[in-house]
Amino acid sequence: MTPAINTLNSVRREQALAALAPLVERSPWVAEAAVDQRPFASDEAVAEALVEVILAATPEQRLAMFNVHPELSGSEAAEGRMTAESTSEQGRLGLIGLPQAEAQRLKELNAAYRARFGHPFIIALHRVPDRAALFETFERRLAATQLEEHTSTLAEIASVIRSRCRNAFGAASETTL
Repeated sequence: MTPAINTLNSVRREQALAALAPLVERSPWVAEAAVDQRPFASDEAVAEALVEVILAATPEQRLAMFNVHPELSGSEAAEGRMTAESTSEQGRLGLIGLPQAEAQRLKELNAAYRARFGHPFIIALHRVPDRAALFETFERRLAATQLEEHTSTLAEIASVIRSRCRNAFGAASETTL
């Protein structure tokens, strides 16, 4: 067990919630439902608890959670309204301040995706090697069925949560609670 996990397991509930909430994009209800499963044995156990809450949620709760995610290089990015985590994830691929042609292409893909699926395109950017791969994946997923895309979106969110948990509570993490 890492020092960060030990700290998460021993702090007051409010402090634990503050540490868990950023792991799931603007959806504190997920942390609220998972926090009382402490003690966690590892960062993987934290991620599993959070993902299980999402999988047990109603379709309406999941859709609301999807809709609080920022669009890629969207208005939230331009206005500086993204979470620190999303800013870092989008920044790694240079999605903030894109060249005009790529910005326009992403704007069109975002609009087409939202019109088709009713929420922003969500992808685990830590697994995307470059913008070319991002655009290819975005276009491929636009052709998916509603069920396929809902499943893909949940899998992408789970991957983001695992990555954020690893960063926050894995062996290399520092205790910040």
